[in-house]
Amino acid sequence: GAAACLVTCDQYPLTGKKVNIKAGSSKLYYDALDVMGWDFGDDGFKVIFSKDIPTIINTHIKQDVDAFLQKQGLTLPGIANFIFHPGGRKVIEAYHTALELKADELKYTRQVMSENGNMSSVTVLYVLEQFLKQGYTSGYGLMLAMGPGFSSEMLLLDMQN
Repeated sequence: GAAACLVTCDQYPLTGKKVNIKAGSSKLYYDALDVMGWDFGDDGFKVIFSKDIPTIINTHIKQDVDAFLQKQGLTLPGIANFIFHPGGRKVIEAYHTALELKADELKYTRQVMSENGNMSSVTVLYVLEQFLKQGYTSGYGLMLAMGPGFSSEMLLLDMQN
């Protein structure tokens, strides 16, 4: 899959639904450098996915999300929309467990995973697209993806209808 975002500043306002980036965070998990990445060889490159990814999410993500939101003066109950990269069924389950999310809070994440699978980094933008097409609650959104290195990337979004 492929996707792109048009990011503008207040000087160039857009009409319609608005999603504003309020803050971002990147974290590298130094004790897990080998769990996700790429193996480059003579035959091309192969993706590396360790079965430890859900365990790492369960171990780290709650603390990391809480710390990120606290810097913005927020807590997890203040988040209305969860735009999470699916990763896979076990990754989605790990998000639910670690963050104690309600069953429907990752419905678009599950939908994209079911319909498209894991398309690498771009998948989280497909999840955002579902929020924009199918609707969301005005308020804050948390965009989250786990990636090579092993790392997490988060954006706090202000989402207004």
